[in-house]
Amino acid sequence: MNLFLLNMLLAGGWMLLNGDFASTDFVIGFIVGFIALTLTQPYQNSSGYVKRFTSSITLCFTFIYQLIIGSFAVVWDVITPTHLSDPKIIHVPLDVQSDFQIMLLANLISLTPGSLTLDVSEDKSYLVVHAMFGKDEDAIISDIKNSFERLVIEVTDG
Repeated sequence: MNLFLLNMLLAGGWMLLNGDFASTDFVIGFIVGFIALTLTQPYQNSSGYVKRFTSSITLCFTFIYQLIIGSFAVVWDVITPTHLSDPKIIHVPLDVQSDFQIMLLANLISLTPGSLTLDVSEDKSYLVVHAMFGKDEDAIISDIKNSFERLVIEVTDG
């Protein structure tokens, strides 16, 4: 059985046991179910659920952090009289393989303020990214690869 579905069923069971059908009880039941599945992980054949779930949460928080930082950088550049932007087109080499991974990475980059995915190479070996603050291309490539791409691989591959 899919462990995520099992976790959802455990959360529903928690709500039934408590007799309260509020969203907070569902979240508490989900957390209790997740802890139970984590504790029983050595006895299961597939142990990727816990790692993929924690990587998904980390990816969400990383995206929110990059969203906030990027928003402040763009707003600061717009409201100040001196423009700090140095737009560049950057070719980011890819370690992701599947079309879904490439799509997820490209969308995460495009949804972050100050960056936009323009294209994917024909052989899917690199992304073409427009960076609003592109003074240091190596730092931007390293940031994309060490944050978004690494987490996308962990979430999708397990």
